[in-house]
Amino acid sequence: MAEPAMLSVGEIVSGLLEELQGEMAQPYAIFGHSMSALIAFEWARALEREGMRGPEVLFVSGREAAQLEQGHRDLHRQEDEAMLRALEAKYGGDANEVLADDEMREVFLPIVRSDLTVVETYKFVPGEKLKSKVRAFAGVDDQSVSDEGLMAWGEVTGGGFSAKRFAGDHFYHLGAAQGELLVTIAGELGLTR
Repeated sequence: MAEPAMLSVGEIVSGLLEELQGEMAQPYAIFGHSMSALIAFEWARALEREGMRGPEVLFVSGREAAQLEQGHRDLHRQEDEAMLRALEAKYGGDANEVLADDEMREVFLPIVRSDLTVVETYKFVPGEKLKSKVRAFAGVDDQSVSDEGLMAWGEVTGGGFSAKRFAGDHFYHLGAAQGELLVTIAGELGLTR
């Protein structure tokens, strides 16, 4: 909380590469949801580009493919109330209930604005396809992820692709579908009996 926010995908990925250098010798997977799906994707690209071991599987969730234009680009610049209304309309969830409390708002609103800055200023740069398998997930009722946007993740990998939708909205992974999601991930990683 005392550190300054990172405001770009590149800055976050550079930090991950630096902090986790030498920790990627064993097989591993990466899971990212929403903004973190974008970060996970760019991290996997950077690992491969740097000649490091990439993930066996990249799980991206709750976000359309990175190469597609994001539906909003200026929410991070809007007044607080307008920004929160737009987020609730696009993603649903209980964020506005949390931010209704003045103390919580003071802590979390700058974080939300920083996260939006990261997403909205991201520019996809074409490059080599990932060698890792990519598995893309979203909630059936997630208004922020179209079927085309989910399937477009297949265009960024040569390592195999599949997509699946789970019951729920943008936050399906926190609800009733969480168990099914975990079983699916465990199956992909060969952790089931």
